[in-house]
Amino acid sequence: MGDDHSVSLLINTLRIIVITFLQTAERFDPRERSWATIRSMSTRRGCHTLTVLDGKLYAVDGATMVRSTEIYDPRLATWMVGEPMELARGYSAAAVLQDSIYEIGGVKSNEKIVDVIECYKPGVGWKTLNLKGVGRRTAYSHSSFDR
Repeated sequence: MGDDHSVSLLINTLRIIVITFLQTAERFDPRERSWATIRSMSTRRGCHTLTVLDGKLYAVDGATMVRSTEIYDPRLATWMVGEPMELARGYSAAAVLQDSIYEIGGVKSNEKIVDVIECYKPGVGWKTLNLKGVGRRTAYSHSSFDR
């Protein structure tokens, strides 16, 4: 695997998903101790966020400063294009809280670090919140899990 990848764990299916800087994605099955290539995304991305919400994997933003969101449903083994974020950026962090994904900070294409926070709710879409992070941040870690 390359240096620019993101990892997320789908607890309910006991699988680890890895997405590289290209459009490719791989799945690790710990029960079988094996890796398998899964269907590729439609958008090339790296330095992006991966979060798990309601058993689906959300790939958001990336080093290519995209607004796009792609959603992987492991039950259907397919990617779907989701609603784009309001701000194109990369190198942000994401967290899942209750029924929402929060995309925090990052870098815009003009290399300006931002302190914008956007919130995504399935069925509602992305909304920029009237909140700011604690300073402008980029290239920091995030963790997420699905209960």
